[in-house]
Amino acid sequence: MTPDRSLALVGRAEALLNTGLVREANVVLRQAVNFSRLPEALLLAARCALRDNDFIAARALAIEAETVFRAENRTSWVPAAQAVALRAGAPGSPLAVAEACDRHGHHDDAAELRLAHAPAEAAAHRHRGTARSRAIGWLARARLAGTRRDAVAACRAGLALHDPDTHGDLVDIALDHALTSGDARSAWRWGERRTVRPPDAPPDLAKVRAELRLARVRRDRDRIARLEREIRVLSHVPRTARRPAVPLADVVDSLGDKALLHFISHRGRLLAVSVAAGRVRLHDFGDARTAGRHVRSLSLAEAPHAVADLDRLLRPAGDRPLVIVPSPELERMPWAALPSAAGRALSVAPSASCWHRASTRPLALASRLWVAGPSLLHAHREVEALRRTHGGRSCSTVDEALREMAHVDVAHFAAHGVRQDDPFSYLQLDDGPLDGNDLDGLTRVPSVVVLSACESGLARVLLRRGARVVVESVRAVPDDRVVDLMVDLHANLANPAQALADAQARHGDLGFVCVGAG
Repeated sequence: MTPDRSLALVGRAEALLNTGLVREANVVLRQAVNFSRLPEALLLAARCALRDNDFIAARALAIEAETVFRAENRTSWVPAAQAVALRAGAPGSPLAVAEACDRHGHHDDAAELRLAHAPAEAAAHRHRGTARSRAIGWLARARLAGTRRDAVAACRAGLALHDPDTHGDLVDIALDHALTSGDARSAWRWGERRTVRPPDAPPDLAKVRAELRLARVRRDRDRIARLEREIRVLSHVPRTARRPAVPLADVVDSLGDKALLHFISHRGRLLAVSVAAGRVRLHDFGDARTAGRHVRSLSLAEAPHAVADLDRLLRPAGDRPLVIVPSPELERMPWAALPSAAGRALSVAPSASCWHRASTRPLALASRLWVAGPSLLHAHREVEALRRTHGGRSCSTVDEALREMAHVDVAHFAAHGVRQDDPFSYLQLDDGPLDGNDLDGLTRVPSVVVLSACESGLARVLLRRGARVVVESVRAVPDDRVVDLMVDLHANLANPAQALADAQARHGDLGFVCVGAG
């Protein structure tokens, strides 16, 4: 492997690491490390190992990188390698190495080293260096702050620098202070800051997406993995690029008679902020992992104790129609399985801001598209029954579906769904998979999208592209029972959340949820 090729791989791996994709960065780096022992590759591999808490590997790789840098007389890189080795537990003088890193322009390494070994020094350097090193300095300042006011000010200053690696820690510190003070409104605001809008896909991904679709049709696993990595690299932007949060007052005004439950997983606890009748309250529901286990048990077997424990999560909302922002433990929750949710209009959204934006979009139902995939026994019967009643167009291929979606108000997919890491979840159509990357390239999507499929994981990208409502399932769907449910859903689609609640109350909970503003 040529040095130029190895350096190109290092650059690609660094882009992946900067967006938090440690595993993918390691895959790309492996070639450069194994074939060239390029010191830049060794150093970046050490950083990846450090992110994975593999301190033994990180220390060994960093020491080897330092040895090669010295052998090549590239002494300006030695402090960077020493900094990683020290963070991985090697002996040495952290402050002296940090000063050397600063002298040679490795400001991020200096800041990381000071944060680990001398946080007061890191805080003192918060106005110098790169955006990342300054963000690390503000993180150190937030950790050392003696008052809530000073800590929150430091968190805001650090977040303004848009560094993805410090984002979560800064939000957590601000949440610590909000929860300690019992400040529900502040907890809501910082909970919203955790929500990150995925970046819009760059236009030059079309060719790579087409290649990925073909590779999936051919089941070429090696090519699929390579193309997915390429898409991640081409899509690289800082993860904290996001739309500003909608003010709480605007959300309260838009709720009307609905209640909002915003669940937050923090330091192992499951918390919620409820908004109902203009009142904002804070609730503690105990161990977050227990809730996660209960959610998983619902999809495996009858679990009355899990149902009872999860049902109490809805008590703060009373009997009002619901908007739910789930924590990670609750993202796969089949809400209709809970007694308190049966027959009740309920919308799920990635964030309160996402729900608010969706609620401002008109609900259009005039024209409809029906798409049947090849892998479900009853798919064609389902779409034909719906088309006979509601009219509209039908198709069965990816290209047709993408073309027609730009011209209809409602799109209904009866197809096999496969949930993977965003944006690689997909629906299986006649000529191959339609995935999140395909949908991310659309300039317009229908107002309502119904995914009559096993858990597809495509709702977020559709909401991001402009859909108001997406109906999808969070678990495997028995396709012999879904046809009648879908007929009832479409009969009252002017009120999607209530229509879905009524259909599942009549035909049984099949794991469908209304995502967006139903």
